[in-house]
Amino acid sequence: MPVMRKLWLMLLPELGQFPPPDQAQALEKARETDLDILELLGVAFGLVLVTAATQYALPDRSLPSRFAAALLNFIIAVPLIALAVAPFHIRRLRRGLRGQLKLREQKT
Repeated sequence: MPVMRKLWLMLLPELGQFPPPDQAQALEKARETDLDILELLGVAFGLVLVTAATQYALPDRSLPSRFAAALLNFIIAVPLIALAVAPFHIRRLRRGLRGQLKLREQKT
């Protein structure tokens, strides 16, 4: 079993309720699920928090110094944003998968 598939099944237990050939399609459909208000607020709060945490002041205002600080800030901010936003993305995917499962149950 590929590593990514194991990771998805661990993060999204609902995905395991789909037959293996249908899992990729179910995941794609779950990605189309709109964010709810809690997820939107969580993403916004995470972005604000990371922005506040990665503020910097430069004693030297030369162009190379500013470029280096911006690059370092980017390298620090990207993983922090991923960590802050990932739980809300996973929540949305799980909600989308549960919705698909509910529709499947109603059809049978």
